[in-house]
Amino acid sequence: MITRREALKWSGIAIAGSSLLPVFLRGAAKGPRSANRLFFNMEDIPRIRANARSALLGAKYREWAGDSPQAMQAGWEKFSKTRNIIYDMRDFWAAFEHSALVHIVEPTQERREALLRAFERVVELPKWDYLMDGNEDIGLMRAAMAVSRLLFAREALGDDFDSNLNERFMVALAEKGAAPCYRMIQGMNAPETVAGWRYDPEHPTINDFSLANWPYFLGRTNLRGTSTMGLGLAALALEGRDPRCKEWLDTAVDSTYAVFEEFSPRGSYSEGLSYGGYALRLVLQFCEAHNRVAGTIDWTKAVNWAGIVDDVAVMQSGKKDDGTPDVVNFSDASASIFPCVGSWIRERTGNRVAQYAAEQFAAPGYFLDFLWYRSGESSAPPRAELMNYRTDLDWVICRSGWDVEDAVLAFRSGGPANHEHADRNSFLFKRYGERLLNDPFGAAYERRDPKWTLRMTKAHNALLIGGRGHQYHEGEEGVNAGRAEAKIVSYVDDGARVSWTSDATHAYRLANENVSKVLRTVVFAKPNIVVVLDQVELRQEAEPIEIRFFPDNRDGLAAITRSGGDFALERPLATLHGSFAANTPLSVQDSKIDFSEDLIEGVTLTGEENLGDYPFIRARTARVNRHEICTVMFAARSEDENAPEIDIRKEGSLWHFEVKEVKGILNTKGNVPKLDWVDEG
Repeated sequence: MITRREALKWSGIAIAGSSLLPVFLRGAAKGPRSANRLFFNMEDIPRIRANARSALLGAKYREWAGDSPQAMQAGWEKFSKTRNIIYDMRDFWAAFEHSALVHIVEPTQERREALLRAFERVVELPKWDYLMDGNEDIGLMRAAMAVSRLLFAREALGDDFDSNLNERFMVALAEKGAAPCYRMIQGMNAPETVAGWRYDPEHPTINDFSLANWPYFLGRTNLRGTSTMGLGLAALALEGRDPRCKEWLDTAVDSTYAVFEEFSPRGSYSEGLSYGGYALRLVLQFCEAHNRVAGTIDWTKAVNWAGIVDDVAVMQSGKKDDGTPDVVNFSDASASIFPCVGSWIRERTGNRVAQYAAEQFAAPGYFLDFLWYRSGESSAPPRAELMNYRTDLDWVICRSGWDVEDAVLAFRSGGPANHEHADRNSFLFKRYGERLLNDPFGAAYERRDPKWTLRMTKAHNALLIGGRGHQYHEGEEGVNAGRAEAKIVSYVDDGARVSWTSDATHAYRLANENVSKVLRTVVFAKPNIVVVLDQVELRQEAEPIEIRFFPDNRDGLAAITRSGGDFALERPLATLHGSFAANTPLSVQDSKIDFSEDLIEGVTLTGEENLGDYPFIRARTARVNRHEICTVMFAARSEDENAPEIDIRKEGSLWHFEVKEVKGILNTKGNVPKLDWVDEG
């Protein structure tokens, strides 16, 4: 068997070109002559190989190339033991995808044989997914992933993919890929017609979700993109071989438009950047393949691509410690786009900010990055108008810039969405590279997991009334949307100073009928000053309210100090100094999330769980019917030892605040507080 070292020696380093490759390598990535090439053409290979050496993608390629082809074998063996097609099969597919890409760049006999062996095993599986409608298989994430990765690997293997295997693959592609994905989309389109979605009993799952209502809401989530991609790619590959192809292709086209319809007119996505990027990289596979094979649809007119690129920029929050993009992580969002999304938009629409996003706001990690990226394309940074941005989802994101140390303040108002948290009127604040006020990462998808608590209002920089947050569901159906609504009722953009008020009365009243008013007003004097005024009115029974502020403590390096109504949230590079004042006596304490408070019946903590440590500062009022709490905060570098003087005082309906010679007054006499600046800023 030829080794990778020998193949490189023979080829004069295969990345450099294919003219000297031995016969069995020269055919790699050529593909069955009768097949439509869905992912790349032969003339793309030099660019793909150059991408593997590029500054943007080189490190990721070296990581993938450093893995032995036997990584697929290890993944398969684990899946064979557990039969967990959700998680363990996903790990296999990751190794398979990486190996297929490496085979395009540096083909070897060893990798060829490993890919073909893995391919054979998947083709022989009785099914590719874990969901059923009655007694019929339906296809979601795993079936679509099988379709995409197998078709990509077939092109990567080229002439080494023999006709016998191709015939068996085509049969499997239709019956285990296209048909189940078609049934899934039909169920999304007409949920009243389903027999009943359920988990396949042959594949164990750790989830404990009721699927009864999934047909009614799943089609409006990012997961529509999975079945759409799987069906569309399969239909294109099977063209002329199966009489169902036309219906399949038409359905995939319609479903692609349905995915795009979930982006707001201005380009925002309600599930957050991670999930919007996920939906895009899936359906764009189909759009690109459709362009190559059919070319009958101008996908550049299907959605507001410029708005989507703007939203990618708006949702950035500097960098993580490893240098990858940090993002505004409302709900379960945790990562930015992959470069392939920006690259496709740049290539197809000419949007230069999309190239900037691919290179500055994206982290490589997807096989399409190498296929679609074009180094050297002109780019442009985001426009200045995006520095203060109120999305049409009623989220507000304000910043002092896009550099690592710049300030970012992101506020969550608006309506419910899949993957949401109980986070209305919560916000995060980042400055000097530190998340001084943090939105929690890593909330559980499953209610039996103690970290389900991280989805609750109590785990956010938000407000509790009588110890309770606003409405949220119990997780019986997973992380689907609740019913809580909030709305921005006032928004004033003065450039370096911006303020807004959000009304979350609806969200809290769903959980507590005693609530008659919940307003949060935020004032941001860039880049370091944040003022928050919370107003709560109760109908009858007097209740206390509590506000909480959480620093990022994922690394265990956060510290909280307090003295009277003053506090400091300390991170290694920066400190958030703050002070509370209220119209009633206040109790100010530092505390930590207690995960034992919200465990469902039958779940206990063993003490061995790695749940993390979530400290917070809290201010709690006395029991009254009308509450007002004003919080003034100032961000400083850690080396600035002197805490700023913060002055807050209430005179009738007026809240006066002053910090670092910045002075303002919030007048609460009307329905919405009115802000007046009294300094020279």
